[in-house]
Parts: sequence; C-alpha cells; structure tokens
Amino acid sequence: MSKVLKIFYEDIKDIFTNFALLIVIIALCILPSLYAWFNILASWDPYGNTKNVPIAVVNNDTGAVLADKSINIGDQLIKKLKDNDALGWRFVNSDTAKKGLESGKYYATIEIPKNFSSDLISIVSEDTKRAQIIYSVNEKINAIAPKITAKGASSIQEQINQTFIKTIGEIVFKFLNDTGIKLQEELPKLTKIETSLRDVQNRFSKIDNTIDYASESIVKMNDIIDSLNKNMPLIEETITNTSNLSSNVNSFLQNTQGSLTQISPIVKRDLQALNSVSSSASNSVTALIDAINSNYENAPQLIDDLSLKLNNLHNMSSGLVSFLNKLNNISHNQDLNDTISKLNNINSKIETSLAYLSKIKDQVEANEQPSLDNLNKLLTVANDVNTITTGILNNYDSSIKNPINNIFSQGITVSEDVGKLLQNAKSEIPKVKSLLSSLSGFSENAQETIDLANEKIPKAKTILNDFIDALDKINNSEDTKELINFLKNDVMTNASFLESPVDIVEHTIYPMTNYGASMTPFYTTLALWVGILLLTSLLTTEVDVSHNDMDDNHSLADTYRPYQVYLGRGLTFLSLSLVQSLIVSVGDIFILKVKMDNPFLFVLICLFVSMVFNFIVYSLVSLFGNIGKAISVILLVLQVAGSGGTFPIQVTPKFFHFVYPFLPFTYGISAMREAIGGIYFPNLRIDLCVLFVFLISSILINIFLKAPINRLFHKFVSKLEGSRLTE
Repeated sequence: MSKVLKIFYEDIKDIFTNFALLIVIIALCILPSLYAWFNILASWDPYGNTKNVPIAVVNNDTGAVLADKSINIGDQLIKKLKDNDALGWRFVNSDTAKKGLESGKYYATIEIPKNFSSDLISIVSEDTKRAQIIYSVNEKINAIAPKITAKGASSIQEQINQTFIKTIGEIVFKFLNDTGIKLQEELPKLTKIETSLRDVQNRFSKIDNTIDYASESIVKMNDIIDSLNKNMPLIEETITNTSNLSSNVNSFLQNTQGSLTQISPIVKRDLQALNSVSSSASNSVTALIDAINSNYENAPQLIDDLSLKLNNLHNMSSGLVSFLNKLNNISHNQDLNDTISKLNNINSKIETSLAYLSKIKDQVEANEQPSLDNLNKLLTVANDVNTITTGILNNYDSSIKNPINNIFSQGITVSEDVGKLLQNAKSEIPKVKSLLSSLSGFSENAQETIDLANEKIPKAKTILNDFIDALDKINNSEDTKELINFLKNDVMTNASFLESPVDIVEHTIYPMTNYGASMTPFYTTLALWVGILLLTSLLTTEVDVSHNDMDDNHSLADTYRPYQVYLGRGLTFLSLSLVQSLIVSVGDIFILKVKMDNPFLFVLICLFVSMVFNFIVYSLVSLFGNIGKAISVILLVLQVAGSGGTFPIQVTPKFFHFVYPFLPFTYGISAMREAIGGIYFPNLRIDLCVLFVFLISSILINIFLKAPINRLFHKFVSKLEGSRLTE
C-alpha cells in the first residue's frame, strides 16, 4: 500500500512543482465544465424563444354571409395571431411568402385561401366542404424547426375551430335571445287563444252526435252501392268477354268437328314420324357405340348426325304436346293428360340424351375414350323413347282419337248453353246500371262528407286537446319562465363557452423548470466522460521508473507491481476527475443557476459518477493503451445515442433498446435527474447500485488481469509506439 501512496504522492508533487504541467492540469479540470455549460446554455429554453422563428402568414379570405351577417374568419384569425407570440408571425402577401420560404427567410408559410370562410359555413348548406389552410415548410433549413412550425400550424387550426364555433354560436344564441324576448311578449296572446280553443273543445259532443246519426242512416245504402259499383264493370266486362269467347269457341268447335277426320290422321302421322325418328336415333346410338369401340374416324360425324336427329325428335314431340294441350284445356275431364305426360317424358329423356351426347363429343374431340357408362345410358334413353312412342301409337284410338271426339262434342254443347245464359244476363245490365246511377247521385256526397268527418274529427280533437294542454303548461309553468330566462341570457357568454367548453388542469410531478434543467443531466454526464478522456489523452497511465531512486541491479518489476502502478496512478486520475466533477456540478448550481430539488445530492452524485467513469476509462487505457482510448471514444459515441439522454429510448432504433441497460451513461443521467426533479428512491437506488457494479468490475479486472493483458499486448503496443505517427 505504501508504494501505491508513493506513486500518488510523486504525481501530486510533480504537478505542483512543474509550472507547465500545472497549467495543463488546470485546463483539463476546467475544459469539461465549459463543454457542459455552453451546451446547457444553448438549450436553456429553446421552446420559450419560438417567437423568434419567422413564419409567413398570408390571408386571402374574401369572407362570407351567414344569417344576413357578414363574417370573415380569416380576418378574425389574423387579429388573434397578432396577439400571439408563440411564433414569429410575419403577415405578408403570397409572392413575398413564397420567395421568403424558398430563400430561407421564413421557416414556413401558412396561407388562408380566398374561399376559407365560405367553406367553413357550408355546414349549414347541403354541399358541406371542409375548409383548408395551406401549410408549407422548408425542411432543409433546420432539423427541429419543421416540428416547431408544424405545432404552430396545429395551433392555428385550433384557433380557427374555436373562432368558427364562437362565430356560429354568437349567431345561434342571438337568434335564441330574440326568440326569448318575443316569447315573453306573446304570452298574454297565448292565454286568449287558449280560452277560445276551450270553447271549441266543449262543442265537440254535438258534432259527434250529428255525425253518428247521419252515418247510421246511410251506412247500409252505401254498402250496397259501393259493392255493386265496385263489381259492375267487372261483371259487365266478364259477361261481354265470356259471351264473345263462347261464340268463338262454338264456331271453332263446329268447324273443327267437321274437319276431325282430317286432324286425326295428321296427329297419327306425326306420332308415326316420331316413332320412326326415335327408332332411327336408337340405331344411330348403337352405330355410334360400335364406331367408338372400333376407333372409327367417323365417330364425330355420327355424333353430329345423332344430335340432329335428337333435336328434330324433340321439336316434333314439343309441337305435338303444344297441340294436344290446347285441345285438352277445352274439356274439364282432361282426357289427354296421360298422352301429354308420356310425350313430356319423351322430351325429358331427349334432353338427357343430348346432355350425355355433349359429354361424349367433348371426350372424342379431346382424343379421350368416352365413358362406357355414358354410352350405355344414351342407348338406354334412346330405346326408352322408342318404346314410349310405340306404345302411344299402338293405343292411338283409345288414348287420342276417342278423347278428341269427346272433347269436341262436350265443347259444342257447353258453349251453346253458356251463350244463352250470357245473352240473358247481358239484357239485364242496363237496368242495374240505371238503378245504381240514381242511388249514387244521392249518397256520393253524403258518404264523402261522413267519411271525412269520421277520419279527421278524432284527430282534430286529439290535436286540439294536446294543444290546449300545452298552452296551459306554457302559460302557467315555471319551466316556461326558466326557458325565457335562458334564451335571454348574454349571447357573448354562451358563445365564449362554446369556443372553449373544457379547461385543462395540468398537474406536474417532479417538475423541471425549463429545457436547460432537463438537459443538465445529459450534458453534465457527457462532460464527465469527456473530462476523463482528456486526462487519459494527455497524461500517461504508466509510471516512469527514471524518476525513482533505484540502482542498476533493480528492474521496474522489483520496484512496482502492475496493480500498484494501476492503483497509484489511478488515485491521481481519480483526484483530477473529482476536481472536474466538482467544478462542473457546482457551476451548474451557482453559475448557470439550474433549479434543483436537492443540489447537495446532485454534487455527490456527480462525484460518484465521475469516480465510476474515471475507473472505466482509466482501466481501459491502463490495459490496452491507445487502443483503450479508442474503445473509450467508441463507448462515448454509443452512449450519446443510446442512453436516452435527449430523446426517449423508446423512439430510437431497436439496437439502442438492446444496449441501453448496459451503458453507464443510462444510470448516471437517471441518478442526476432524481436530484434535479425530485427523488424516487427505488429508481435512485437501482442507478447507484448499477454504477457501483461498473466501478468494482473495472477495478477488479485491472488488479487481477493487468499484468497478463499487458504482456499479451506488449509486442503489439511496442510495435505501434515505434511508429513515427504515434506517441
């Protein structure tokens, strides 16, 4: 321990006996303080001096008219901005603003367009438009200025909203105020109206009796007239149409019955053709199957021929069904239903065949082997169609010819009977119409009057009762008096309330007096690290043995051990770093007058942080020489960005989120903030404990590893120092 103290004593003696060295040491102690103080002063209150940031404001608003009142919200905004010193507002024209923005004279421009007021008040019209302000910024002038000017633009937007709300509020409340005064003046008239309406209300019972008597007298007659008048046109039209239809049907049936001998063979011929085509189609399906199985090249042609036959078969069957349906509809017995059903079954099977044939054609064209199942289904359907047509043809007389004869015979008889009945009914229609016409002339006006009275009077009675009750409440209610008093309230007071209905009550914990106080922990911590860097750059960490009294037979190893050199010279560096820390911390308090919650604790924390930084940097240089200095500079750069001293660590890239907990700056800055803003002991305790771990780790590593690390790097360091470019 004596050798450690001896090294420290010799170092102190050397400082105070060497005039040049003393001057350098004094400079090294003061320079870090200047670094911190100038930076703190530069950022003392930047957001309090934004009134010096020039922003051009251009007002082109031509105004608008709302409720017969001319308003110009742009002019009102300019008046407010002239009383606002948050930024350096410059009120200029468009050309001046544009040139100033481009040249850098103005950081930003804010233009109020000519249709600004009219767009704002469009809220009361059908075509609502959002008003705009044009904000332009020159971002290359400064990194922070665009953020400040953007805040100014947001402030203007807020003021515009408040001005607009207040203006609309003044108009609305002025209208309500006038309404309140008029309502108070009209209350006596409302009392007279209420008295007159009550007289009308008392007469409603007589009106009700009169309406009931008239209604009972005419209700039955009106029911009969309404029913007959409603149905008479339909009855007349139905009789006429039915009579004409009966006559036409009779003529048709008589003419057709004479030609039945010609119709019957035609139907039979069609059935024979249908049977022949179906048989041919069945044969074609068989031929197609043989062609496909034998890989004949004519298979596509056979498919097209078969498709044509099936379509012809379908057309013939559909035509025959249509004809038989017409005949079948004449008779209520529906004698042709079975035949029509069989023909419809044929149509269905033909459509199924066409679907199978389409699939087979697609497969053949694609050079694929058609499905055997589809071919067999196609053959089955074709055979079924042929079987059905053969059955119909074999039973032609019983299923078609005889039913057709019966239909015509029955139709002729029925049409003759219907014709006679309709002629009798038609002859009575003029008499009925004459009677209805006479009755309608008498009851029409009376019925309309009664209906109108029954519909309107109950509603009128309800409305009148409600209105009288409302008038009674208006004339005698305390609520009316309160409403009038509210409407007569001061217009400006209500409008001002709408302009700003909510006040923000701000509470601050651990307050920082200004931005300079907030930045003091960062710049003070930075100065302490820079201070020890300066010391290690100008002072050596090794002991010069030429200053020791020793004979030629003794070596440096016999005089001082590595850990003694480390601790002895470390005391010297520690003493100087504590002086640096004392100067910068006391200067923060008494020269810069930074407001602190606990100044004494701040000085103690600075001394402790300086001690930690001293042994971190000094240890690196003691172990690695100039390489240790480079590592210390790298740590400085990394900690400036990754310690959360300026911006919150949450807004930095993820890499800094990772290294943040391992940086000494993080805990030094945090501890100083506790002393300045107010102490939260759990946080302060963590900060000091982590810093203490950094301190002990640095010392122990050097005590135990300095000798082997120095030997490991000896050749590299000697080679480096042998260069003319290094010390």
